[in-house]
Amino acid sequence: MALIPRINLFIFVLVLVSCGNQLPKRPLIQYTFESKNLEEVISESVVWSKAHEMKYHFGYWKPSVWVKFEVVNSENEPKDYILELESPWVDEVLIGWVTKGKIVRKTFNGSSSFSAREVPHRSPVYKLTLEPLETKTIYAHIKNSGILNAPFRIWEINSFFDRIERDYIANGVYFGIIFALLLYNLLIYISVREKAYIYYCLYLATLVINYSLLGGFFKQLLVPELEISIKPYLYVSVNSSLMFVGLYSLAFLDLKKINPRLNRMVLLSVVGFGVLALLSFLLPSNWVEVSFIYTFPYMFLLLMSAGAYSFAKGTKSSSFFLLAWFTLFIGVIADSLTKAALIPFSTFGRYGVQIGTAFEVILFSLALGRRLRFLLEENLISKSELTTIKKDLETARKIQMRILPDKLPQNQKLTMEVSYLPLYEIGGDFYDFFEFSDGFGLVIADVTGHGVSAALDSSTVKIAFRNAKEYKESPGELVAAMNRFLCTSLHARFVTVAYFYLDLVQMKLHFSSAGSPPFLIVRNGEIESFECPGLLLGVRSNSSYEQKTIPLLKGDRLVIFTDGLYENLKPGADFTSILFPEILPIIDLSQIEFHQKLLDRLSKMRQNSKDDITLISLDIH
Repeated sequence: MALIPRINLFIFVLVLVSCGNQLPKRPLIQYTFESKNLEEVISESVVWSKAHEMKYHFGYWKPSVWVKFEVVNSENEPKDYILELESPWVDEVLIGWVTKGKIVRKTFNGSSSFSAREVPHRSPVYKLTLEPLETKTIYAHIKNSGILNAPFRIWEINSFFDRIERDYIANGVYFGIIFALLLYNLLIYISVREKAYIYYCLYLATLVINYSLLGGFFKQLLVPELEISIKPYLYVSVNSSLMFVGLYSLAFLDLKKINPRLNRMVLLSVVGFGVLALLSFLLPSNWVEVSFIYTFPYMFLLLMSAGAYSFAKGTKSSSFFLLAWFTLFIGVIADSLTKAALIPFSTFGRYGVQIGTAFEVILFSLALGRRLRFLLEENLISKSELTTIKKDLETARKIQMRILPDKLPQNQKLTMEVSYLPLYEIGGDFYDFFEFSDGFGLVIADVTGHGVSAALDSSTVKIAFRNAKEYKESPGELVAAMNRFLCTSLHARFVTVAYFYLDLVQMKLHFSSAGSPPFLIVRNGEIESFECPGLLLGVRSNSSYEQKTIPLLKGDRLVIFTDGLYENLKPGADFTSILFPEILPIIDLSQIEFHQKLLDRLSKMRQNSKDDITLISLDIH
């Protein structure tokens, strides 16, 4: 059972990172290793290589390289671009171009404080504006102790910031998985005092440090004012990771008993990585990086061999250990081949290392859990599994709550009350809204099913809703756009949805629905229901959706809900015969009192909840 919530969490990662547009292609670059200044390079007094489509890796021993490439605006209006060098750990960058006969010069220093950067981003980033139909040549001088590369991308500015948001979500969930596993296994160590757990927790901690340093998060989020180079700390962390995973393997595989010679080999390797970690501040960066090219495959093969030997000797939990290393290997290979443009771009390729390590630590955790199952009595096993499920569900609940709005709308023309009551710790209902100057857009949705799987799919509904923002004033088109997205993103699951656009200037309500229940308007002491039938989302990609419009008056109260509010209260009765008699006695109460009283009255009628419940009331002022 512990496997299910962890895999569901990881599916959530894949759903998030797989949405959105593809990355822009890298520009055709030319390069030279000549020692020239910017003025000399711009004057073309150097010999350039031929243009290469994806050539950006220049090895470990060159100290610097000049590259040039073109940025083209093919449109008849000015456009803003972002030039990104995807190397958060680079030492120095000088970039320049000519504008109106003058040289524009911009610099980047990896040791400078994060707050001093022109654009607050993890990688070196530069803003560039091109006039209509303009082509501009960019020159960049890159210095780096270690791997020397020039992985530039040219972004349209909106696409760049959209991708940043998606990357933050993906990396946030990735780090969340690691932290959840770290805390969980640390608690188990406190309970059972098993050495393998503490080594595993130390390995997880160094993984977090590795990727926060490698991805630029450490400097951005923790020490934005500090002027330091992250490289020595990264090398310490990487070698410490290999040291702690070696210690974990020694304790987990119990090599000292089954093969003392293999145990000594792993132990000597662990000592070697510890020494490398201590010397990381003294050794040249390119030496350390080149050594890692050989030490990582060596450690991988050594521990895979140890795991296979342990499995052959009857340690069945070693199967998880072997699978963990295999998934990490596949992830690293996919990431490397994608960056080298040897395989087509894919979600797995872009996030190969994160996906590989996420699977690795999950499988390591499962291996530890299985080993513990052999050591503890049956009753302790049951309690441990229950605790695991609760913790994972709580983690999933917190993740889901982050996809719901964290505050109610701030609008002088309307007030909103919401009650979100999932059947279990998490549910498949979803709501969100757009606020803008002269209107308000509200969506409410219900994913078929309950629990973790429905909750994860509700995150896909949020993505579909946010992607359809351009249709925020046209409910029919917005629902159709959501349907097209969900038809390609959901499998064997459907969604009911209703979207409401309140035009607060002309006082009109435009709405469209896809299988959602009718909504109510309470006006002058009377109740009226409205509906706009439509096919559920996720069934047929070319479905169109009707849009209706009704007038709004000051004092109107809209009551919007999912079918869990009234279903299973009176078998065979329609929603009007259930809700109208419960609303009429409280129709004159204030919004907050009305909202809570309606829920209370319906809960007294409900013997057992069988579905998620979402209730939204909107008062027009």
